Amino acid sequence: MDWTWFSTAFPNAIGITASVLLCYCLKKIVFTTSQWRSPFAEDSRASLTPLEIDQTKRDQVLKRGIRSLATEKKWDAIVIGSGIGGMATAALLSKAGMKVLVLEKHYKCGGACHTFIEQGYEFDVGIHYVGNFIRPTLTRTLLEQITDGQIQWAQLENGFDRVIMNSTSPLRRDCSVSSGKDAWKNQLLKEFPGERKAIEQFFALMKRANHPLGYSLGMSVLKTIPLWLAKAMCFLGLPCLLSDYFVLNKRSLEQVVRSLTDNRDLQFLLAYSAGGFGVKSNRVSVSMAALLHVHCCEYGSCYPVGGASEIPYRIVPVIERSGGRVLMKAHVSQILTENGRVTGVRVGHKEQSAVDLYAPIVISDAGLQNTFQDLLPENVAKLSPSWSLVNSLSAALGNLTVFIGLKGTPEELGLTAQNVWIFTNFHPMDDEPDSEAVLQNYCTNPYPAIFISSASAKDPSWEKRHPDRSTISVVSFIPYSFFAKWSHLKAKKRGDDYNALKNAIGLQIIDQVIRQYPKMKNAIDYFSVATPVTIEHYLSTKKGGTYGLEHDMERFGPEQSSLLRPESGIEGLFFSGQDVTTCGFASTMLSGLLCAGAVLKKKYSIAFDLLSLHTKLSGRPENLDSLFF
Repeated sequence: MDWTWFSTAFPNAIGITASVLLCYCLKKIVFTTSQWRSPFAEDSRASLTPLEIDQTKRDQVLKRGIRSLATEKKWDAIVIGSGIGGMATAALLSKAGMKVLVLEKHYKCGGACHTFIEQGYEFDVGIHYVGNFIRPTLTRTLLEQITDGQIQWAQLENGFDRVIMNSTSPLRRDCSVSSGKDAWKNQLLKEFPGERKAIEQFFALMKRANHPLGYSLGMSVLKTIPLWLAKAMCFLGLPCLLSDYFVLNKRSLEQVVRSLTDNRDLQFLLAYSAGGFGVKSNRVSVSMAALLHVHCCEYGSCYPVGGASEIPYRIVPVIERSGGRVLMKAHVSQILTENGRVTGVRVGHKEQSAVDLYAPIVISDAGLQNTFQDLLPENVAKLSPSWSLVNSLSAALGNLTVFIGLKGTPEELGLTAQNVWIFTNFHPMDDEPDSEAVLQNYCTNPYPAIFISSASAKDPSWEKRHPDRSTISVVSFIPYSFFAKWSHLKAKKRGDDYNALKNAIGLQIIDQVIRQYPKMKNAIDYFSVATPVTIEHYLSTKKGGTYGLEHDMERFGPEQSSLLRPESGIEGLFFSGQDVTTCGFASTMLSGLLCAGAVLKKKYSIAFDLLSLHTKLSGRPENLDSLFF
C-alpha cells in the first residue's frame, strides 16, 4: 500500500468531512425555519410548591384513564408510552406550542419512574439513584424546564454504593464506594498500595473515555447529522478519530481489568458496576463503565424528594398547559399508516371498541423492537434504515425484583441512604453456570448477586408520607426463559406453580437481606416478587428486558449508534427513550431532547437554546465537565 498517499489523503478526508459537517450544521441552524417556538425561549421555573401527599389527588394526575377522552381534539403529536423519554419529548413539544397526547398502556404514568403502593407500602420500580443532579448542568437545566423547577434532590451518603464480596465465606470483604472528585480512586490507592500503577491507569481510561466531547457531543452528532453523512463518517473511521469514547468501546471492561492487575479483589471492585447494565463484564465496554462511573461517582448520587413518581407528576401539567393530555389504560395496538407515512394510532384491540386517533407526528417511546415488530405493518417497518437492528441486536436481560414492606422507621431497621451490592461466591468476571440446575440452586442456595435499595432511607420526605413504615427493593437478573411458559397468562393469574417458583427464589433472597439487616427479621409485613414476565406485562419490553435493547459493546458502536436515532426514516414517525441513547434517567431524558429537536426541525438550534438558557441561569461554565452529565 502507498502509505505516502494515505498519510496525505486520509487527513484531507477528515478535513473535507469536517467542513461538510460544519457547513451543513450552519445551514440548518441559520436557514431552517420552524413554525414552532423554541422550548427554551423563556425560563419556566416557578416557586417551589409543597409536596402533594394526598394520594387521591396524585392519582387524579397519574392515573387519568383514556375514557376521559373520545376524539374531541386534533393533536399535533401523539406519544406512545410515558417513560421519561416520551414525557420529556412531550413536555418540550408542549413548551414549543404543540398539543401533544401521551398514551400509556399501564394504569399509571411514568414508565420506570412510576411507583406503586401495595398494602400501604410504596415501592419504586426503576429510579434507585441518579447521578450528578446536585450541581448545575445542562441535564439539570433540562429537567427543571420540563418540571417547572419542582424536583428537589436528596444526596445519598458519601459511600453511595456498598459492595460486599464473598458474603457467605470467610473471605468476605465489605467496601463502601466513595463519591467525589477522584475519591474512589484515592480510596482504592489506600486499600491496594501495591497496585498504584493499575489503579492510576484504570481511572485514566475512565476520564479518557468520558471526555465531554466524546460521549455527549460525539454520540449526539452521529444521531443528528443526516444518516448518509453518519455512514460516510463510519466508513472512513472518523468517529474513532474524533472521540476516544468509540475507540474504547471496542475494549471490554473485563479485558481492561485483567490486563491491569491479577489481584482478584481489585478486579472485583473495578468491575462490580457491570451489573448496572445487566451484561457480563466481558461484554460491557470500558466507555459505558466510564459513563456510569463519572455520572454517579465523580459528582455524587441522589434521589428525588417525594419519590420517583414526583417526576411524571410534575411533568404532566407542563404538557397540559398547551392543551395536551396524558392518559392511561390506553393500549396502542397499531400505528396507522397511509402510503408509507404515519397518520395516527389505534387504541384497543377489539374492532368494536378500538379508537383511532390522528396526528401527523407519532413518537414511539415503546422501544425499537416493539414498534417495528408489533405496531407497524412489516412492509412499512422495513422502510426504516433502523429495521436491520431489530434482529441483529438482542433484548436486554430481564430482572427479578423482591419488594419488601417493613414495620418501623429506616433508622430503627438500620437502613441507609446507599445502595448495597451483595455478591456470594460469585465474581463479575467469572463464567456463570447455566442449565436447569441453576434454577434449582436459586431456590435453595444464596442468590449469586443482588442489589438492595431503600427508597424510605433515601427520601427525606418519607417519614411524613409513610410514618413508621419502610420499604426495600432487591433487584437481580434472571433469564426470561425460566418464566417464559407463563408469559401468555394475565398478571396475578399465572397459577400456583408460577407463584411457588418465584416466591421460593424471593424467600431465599429475603434470607440474604436479613443477614445484612438483622433488625428487619421480625419487621417484614409484606413481600412480593416480580419476574421478567411481570416487567413484560407492565412495561411492555421484549422478554422482560429491563433496559430495552441489550447494553453490550456492539450496541454502542458508531454504526449502530447512528442508526439508533430519533428519526425513523418513515415519514411522521420518531423515536424517544433508552433505545435512542442508553439506560438511566439522565441519558433517557436526553433522548427526549434529541427527539424534540428532530420533530421541531430544530435539531441543532435546540441544543444552543438550552445552552444559552443554562448560561443565563447558572452563569458561564468553568469547563466542559460543568455542562454534561
